[in-house]
Amino acid sequence: MIERAFEGSGEAFGRCFGSGLRHVEAESLEAAARSFQTAVAIRPEHPVAWYVLGLVRRGLGRRDGAAAALRAALRLRPDDADTLFQWASLLIERHRPGEAVAPLRRLMALRPGYPDAAFHLGNALMAADEPERAETAYRLAALLEPGSAAANNNLGAALLSQGRPEEATVSYRRAVRLEPGSAEHHKNLGVSLLTTGNFVEGTAEYEWRSRQAVWRWNRDCPGTPPWDGGPLDGKTILVHFEQGLGDTVQFIRYMAVLKAMGARTVFECQPALKRLLAGVPGIDRLVARGEPLPEADCLLPLMSLPHRCRTTVATIPGGVPYLRADPERAAFWRRRIAEAGRLGDVRVGIQWRAAGAERSIPLEGFARLSHLSGVRLYSLQKAEAPGEWERPDDRLGIVSLPDRDGKGEEEGFVDTAAIIEAMDLIVACDSVVGHIAGAMGRPVLLALPWLGDWRWMRHPDRTPWYPQTRLFRMTRRNDWDGVMTRIADEVAAAVARRAAGVS
Repeated sequence: MIERAFEGSGEAFGRCFGSGLRHVEAESLEAAARSFQTAVAIRPEHPVAWYVLGLVRRGLGRRDGAAAALRAALRLRPDDADTLFQWASLLIERHRPGEAVAPLRRLMALRPGYPDAAFHLGNALMAADEPERAETAYRLAALLEPGSAAANNNLGAALLSQGRPEEATVSYRRAVRLEPGSAEHHKNLGVSLLTTGNFVEGTAEYEWRSRQAVWRWNRDCPGTPPWDGGPLDGKTILVHFEQGLGDTVQFIRYMAVLKAMGARTVFECQPALKRLLAGVPGIDRLVARGEPLPEADCLLPLMSLPHRCRTTVATIPGGVPYLRADPERAAFWRRRIAEAGRLGDVRVGIQWRAAGAERSIPLEGFARLSHLSGVRLYSLQKAEAPGEWERPDDRLGIVSLPDRDGKGEEEGFVDTAAIIEAMDLIVACDSVVGHIAGAMGRPVLLALPWLGDWRWMRHPDRTPWYPQTRLFRMTRRNDWDGVMTRIADEVAAAVARRAAGVS
């Protein structure tokens, strides 16, 4: 296409265009951009000059300038396959996937076998939260290029996003066969297997996450080998936190398993959890991140313990409750809450915002709860700014309890646990508060998004991780209203049982 650009062109345009190509070959993109900019000034009606200028600007990271050039090229030649593809790719790169769908569909209508068009269409549809349509695109991509591990991997993601983990597993297995060295494909296979409850194979595949750059952990323990699952009697093992606060609270139970194997145990936690975790069974020494680490015979990231301990669904460690509120803080908050509430009300602690937006409940979803007779809602939500607490909308009548956990970083969730202890019931999204309440053995109604995390598996409403936690899953994507309606009905039933004297 580029070679024909000179046909019928003026001498000045030809010089600028040719100079631009030579600069591209020499990898001098700044000079190339200047040459092509001059070329389009001479011949603004020339689509190829605009197209190449767009590519060069994109290579320089100038997305806005690239968009302007490609838009001009597409206006001059709306059915050019290469321009359609580059324009759509740039839209996806600029986080505007919804706008990329139309040009990719146009490209596929013009050139059904265009390389990567179906794959990119699937990516755009996934980013636009349309996994059903993305599935169709990825299936076509895999059909056009049977050896594409990426197409099969992404097909697995589209299937998993629809709540079809068994089918996703088939696609992820195919991706692993096609690209056996890919840590991403193996880790994704592990997630789908764990979601179906296959812990034996799933935890082994999930171990591949440690080979991904995003999951690499830097610990100042040179020469300390990873624990391979062998005997621990008389040895010191250092286990360090790996992911979020909720992960730490959930999987800290494995320290008791290691202790029962005869180990001396050291756990490195996030500073915000140090006081909360101080009484967890099985921990000989608790260290916060940033504090000096003791010598150890072996080490392991926390989330690898299910694999090394050969966990199955039937052997998930129990021991709940393994977290307890500080007695003094619990007594203090019982008095404060008694002053803030009404005698005889069912006290419901609520938490609505998680680290991921897809797991966060819209605050207005608690309106039905707030209007229930005999119910008083208490905020357990911590604001994003350190040392501050979010004040919910007064219209919902939610009680905010100020002055919580404000005495230093290590205080973390000490007051949160004490307030949870004083509640009759906790309603939470999938976040650290739900995990703390579950680990304390408190009754929890846990609201899950459409695509629940693998740890909740496929159990309809119960979880082996926390006996007193009930799961409320979406039956339709983005249907928080349906989830919260069922939770409100459950709370209303609990109020009725209490009024009738039924436990």
